[in-house]
Amino acid sequence: MSKKKETLAPLNRWQYFFKTLYHNSAATGEFVYDKRIYAKSEELQDIEQRSLRINYLMLLLLIVMFLLTSRFHNVWFVVIYMVLVVAGQTVRYAMLPKNIKDHLADTGRMVR
Repeated sequence: MSKKKETLAPLNRWQYFFKTLYHNSAATGEFVYDKRIYAKSEELQDIEQRSLRINYLMLLLLIVMFLLTSRFHNVWFVVIYMVLVVAGQTVRYAMLPKNIKDHLADTGRMVR
């Protein structure tokens, strides 16, 4: 009996955004998806550097929100922070190129 290989959804901008959401994607010039290793273009790396700045800004806002909320005990600081995070992530997503595969070159290597 053979084991069926599980494949991920086709690579698109949405898949790339969620795959790189929780780590510093600007730190490397490669991207792994469905066990394939892709090399990023210079333009995509520049976009990820700007995206990293947005992440740092959201981290700073988190600290400010925590300090203000603990000082004034007001839930509106949390609500405002959540709105700003959604806006920041929307900007990060909008910065990505529409056709992400044009900015990724298949290296021919696979992750085992």
